[in-house]
Amino acid sequence: MVWEVIKSMKSIRGMISLFISYMLFHGWAVIFFVLGILTKNAWLIGSGTAAILFWFGPGTPLIPLILITAMFIQRYLLLDQSYKVNLKEKWKELNQKYNEKS
Repeated sequence: MVWEVIKSMKSIRGMISLFISYMLFHGWAVIFFVLGILTKNAWLIGSGTAAILFWFGPGTPLIPLILITAMFIQRYLLLDQSYKVNLKEKWKELNQKYNEKS
């Protein structure tokens, strides 16, 4: 299901929205972590590690949040009308898939 949603966002606007959404939730922490290691800054390493571990922890729906946010960004902020999907239905679908796995 997740892979189908990602494949359906294969336009330029879809890729940009996926990147922005990832950076909002998880990407900034990875950048903090890498920059902290390169500059030997303990604060950057600590805050990046804390955020990464939080999102990889049990019960945190990282992937559904990223996908739903990306669909919202693509549809309403980047004004891409080619991908018509009901966000409420996709949110319910992704939550059901996530809950079945856990």
